[in-house]
Amino acid sequence: MSNPPPSTLRLAKPDRTFALSAEERAQVRQGFDVDALERLLAAVEPAARPIILAGFQYPKERGQGGGVMTTIGDPALQPLLDEVWAPMWERMPDEMLDRSDAPYPGRDLARSRRAARGANEER
Repeated sequence: MSNPPPSTLRLAKPDRTFALSAEERAQVRQGFDVDALERLLAAVEPAARPIILAGFQYPKERGQGGGVMTTIGDPALQPLLDEVWAPMWERMPDEMLDRSDAPYPGRDLARSRRAARGANEER
């Protein structure tokens, strides 16, 4: 997926009125954090939202499908993208979390969440 330059993508302040519709939420592919995706979309220019959202949704027609966003190029937005992807990693076994060659975001966040859960379970 071709990403717009960060300076034209991020809003100065997130749009607190933005929300995904129930239909849009239902179309997000399993494994992604829909609430985090909504926060990410609220933080970007309205014109970019449908493009980003489409990459995380099931294709409307067979054989269609946009590229899913894996990097965003803006240090303020990348943590939100990591949150969107983290549940994908959280479902993976430990050895997958330790792989350094997988190009998808959210692995470090999932690893830290898993470690925090483990620490809480030891108490």
